[in-house]
Amino acid sequence: MWRAYFASPSQRGVKPFIWSGSQAPDAPSPGITPGNEDTYNPTNSSTRVFDSAFLKLDSDKALEVAQKHGGDKILQKNPDNPIVYVLNWDGVTNELIWRVIYGDSPEDAKLRVAVNASNGEFLRVEK
Repeated sequence: MWRAYFASPSQRGVKPFIWSGSQAPDAPSPGITPGNEDTYNPTNSSTRVFDSAFLKLDSDKALEVAQKHGGDKILQKNPDNPIVYVLNWDGVTNELIWRVIYGDSPEDAKLRVAVNASNGEFLRVEK
């Protein structure tokens, strides 16, 4: 399942979309489901937009990098450990970053690995 938000600074709007390929009972229906448009404020630091041209590395490649930095050990112990991917713009470093999260959420994660989404470079293990 993927959730993405597309923003238009000129129209001051943001609209969420969910893509699901899962048949699980608690998953959204397969396909793309649009959400309700909301107000977008470019000064709100929690809703940073980025140019999609920065996204050159898909989540499967970010996982390969994360596996080399501790993720492999977690999945050896528990192959069913959930993995969550979060894509964020870092305004301080001007980088698009994949966060590969080994757990249901960042708060209960066993491991969080940051990977540059433009070049695939390992950035850090996050605490």
